[in-house]
Amino acid sequence: MLDRDAQATLNDLRWHWDDAYLIDCRDGVWVAAPKGDPFAIISRDSSVELRMALREDYSKRAGQRFGGNSST
Repeated sequence: MLDRDAQATLNDLRWHWDDAYLIDCRDGVWVAAPKGDPFAIISRDSSVELRMALREDYSKRAGQRFGGNSST
């Protein structure tokens, strides 16, 4: 069971990322799975690290979704 702060943080992450990821915290490990690729598990030791990883992963996947040829 999560303490109040961790539960609030989990709720916040889910609120912002629920369209793209399944997010949970299990035994102190923060995990997320992209809804389009549920076997690509992202795990981090803190919610802050997970939030940063989600931003990075989402950005990478956005390039894949939109044909991301970003050569300039």
